[in-house]
Amino acid sequence: MTASWIDRIIEYCQEYSIPIEYLADTLYEPKVVPMIRGKAFEYSVMKKLQTILLSNEWIVSKATAGEEAFYHDTDVRVFHKRTGRTLRLECKLSKKEGYRIFDDGHAEIKVKCMRSRTLGDAKVKALAPKLGVDEKALGAHRDQYVAADFDIVVTSIGNAFYRTDSKSHLYVWKPKKAEQEFLVKLGTTDPDSQKDFAFNTMFIAKTKDLIASSSTGVICTRKQCTNKTNCGFIPNYPTIRFEPTSIQPSYPWVSIDQSQTFFKSIVLA
Repeated sequence: MTASWIDRIIEYCQEYSIPIEYLADTLYEPKVVPMIRGKAFEYSVMKKLQTILLSNEWIVSKATAGEEAFYHDTDVRVFHKRTGRTLRLECKLSKKEGYRIFDDGHAEIKVKCMRSRTLGDAKVKALAPKLGVDEKALGAHRDQYVAADFDIVVTSIGNAFYRTDSKSHLYVWKPKKAEQEFLVKLGTTDPDSQKDFAFNTMFIAKTKDLIASSSTGVICTRKQCTNKTNCGFIPNYPTIRFEPTSIQPSYPWVSIDQSQTFFKSIVLA
């Protein structure tokens, strides 16, 4: 019989010698919260896609630790039954305080999209030929991804409206007036539900459409980069752009609700 989540928490605390009465305090630590939220977001994406994609066409799952080496940098796998193709999804939260509105009325949300571990020299040497990237170029972009790392980026805009409380130093949901107006524009009017609405507002984009290249128009911001207009790396903070009169993001981002059509256009291409 599968253990309940409560039993698993008790077992976890016993396994790693964590005083269970202080587990919540541990999880609230400012250094711990971002890691927990980032990892938990992967499960949120998995659950959401399982409700959106037709189960007779797709299988959505998390990669297990044993499969990690094979599915490089895979957070969530989406398997298309008819073609046998697997899409590798990378789940990245938006940047804390990452919302900005510009004078011309358009808004942008930054997505925090970088490696959790910066590549060392040995890893750069081993990984460069596998990714088809020049070793020197990879060394200059040690914490950045290339299109070969995964197929799709998934993000939630919710984190853009969090701030660090000056007293508790904890992440808190605290959108400013202009940010609340933006959320209302997107479709929520109840202040009590804005946080859940923002978190569940997720967007997806093809990795190849986020890289710095002549075809995407994205410019690399890395100082050490010697080919800023065509280096092939994803900037640390790709942006989601909203035009003044639109509630849908500009290309290449689309709502996760369009995943069925979006993913099918990839696997059938």
